[in-house]
Order: sequence, then structure tokens, then C-alpha cells
Amino acid sequence: MNGYEALLFLHVASVIVWVGAGTTLALLGLNGELRQRVGEIGEWLGPRAFGPAALGALAFGLALVGDGHWTFRPLWIDLGLGAFALSVVLNAGVRAPLMRRLRQGGEAAARAGRRLALLPRLELTVLYLAVADMVAKPSGADVGTLAVGGAIFGAVALGVGVAAARA
Repeated sequence: MNGYEALLFLHVASVIVWVGAGTTLALLGLNGELRQRVGEIGEWLGPRAFGPAALGALAFGLALVGDGHWTFRPLWIDLGLGAFALSVVLNAGVRAPLMRRLRQGGEAAARAGRRLALLPRLELTVLYLAVADMVAKPSGADVGTLAVGGAIFGAVALGVGVAAARA
């Protein structure tokens, strides 16, 4: 295994941990008995799985661009970086404030909990679209692929937004 292949393995392994932990957490939220503990489990997993895996995916991805024959010009690389950025925004700008409200108790906490339960739908959509992006490596000419990805993201974002407004 050469250096590029090692970086590629570490990048893919980081993505697997990141997406796998998120998928597991979302599935736990579907279980009535475990749903109440999802926030607590997510808080525990954050610094142990989500954060390191997300940073690993970014760092090893950037290293792959530097070590390989890639540049930052291909659209699929920009889409991957955008997925990382959106995940950071969702976690820092949405999940963190909702977790603070959840700890305060009362009706605001109940509403925050309902909204928090919706977040994995959007974040996992972003992450799975990023995996599809890594596989398909679309360019600007791949209008159909980009339109399908955009439609999937838009439909999920709209659904989560409507549900959050009702929560």
C-alpha cells in the first residue's frame, strides 16, 4: 500500500465511522424505549466518534488532493467540502442550541427535543449524498445526477423544515 492508498483508506474509514454513527443514532431514535436516550448518546458520541471522524474525513480528503492528481477544481470535491461545511453548521448552529434548550426543561425543552429528533434526517441526507458524490464524482455536465441530488436534498430539507415549524 502506497501513501495515497493509505490516505484513501483513512478517508473512507473516517466517512464510514461518521455515517455509520449517524445512521445508528437515527435508528436508535426510531425505538420507543431508546428514543429518550438519543440526545445523551449523541452527546457521548460527539467527541468520540462524530467529531474525530468528521475531522478525519476532511483532513484525509485534503491530504488526498495534495498527494494525488486532484485539484480543488472538480465539482465533486467542492460538493464534499460543502457537505462537511453544512454538517458543521447543522451541529454548531442548530444541534448545539437545541441541546442547550433541552437541558433547561419545560415546554421549550420539549419543543427542542422534537426538533432535535428531526435533525438526523437532514444531516444523514447530506452525508449519504456526500458518499454518492464520492462514488459518482459528478462534474457540471452531469445535470441529471446533480438534479436528483438537489431534489433529494430539497425535499428532505423542506420536510424537516415543515416538521420543525410544527414541533
